[in-house]
Amino acid sequence: MSQDTQIIDLIERASDARPYCSCGSHTTPVWRDGVVWLECATISDPDGGAFRKLFASVTGAWHVHVPIVDVPSAETARVAA
Repeated sequence: MSQDTQIIDLIERASDARPYCSCGSHTTPVWRDGVVWLECATISDPDGGAFRKLFASVTGAWHVHVPIVDVPSAETARVAA
């Protein structure tokens, strides 16, 4: 199994294991700063107006935000090699 296939498998398993946050929103894999995170959709893409975005930022600690796997960008991997 290639490394890319293993990474995809890890992401799919994490998504399947926790499809929803405790707030009721769905979770989404998001790549940020070399790590794929499983995040509540309220954190990554809050719907609605300014109040909703403010509420999402204030309650961020209660939402799902867990690292799945380290995945450096292709540029970072090239420099390291």
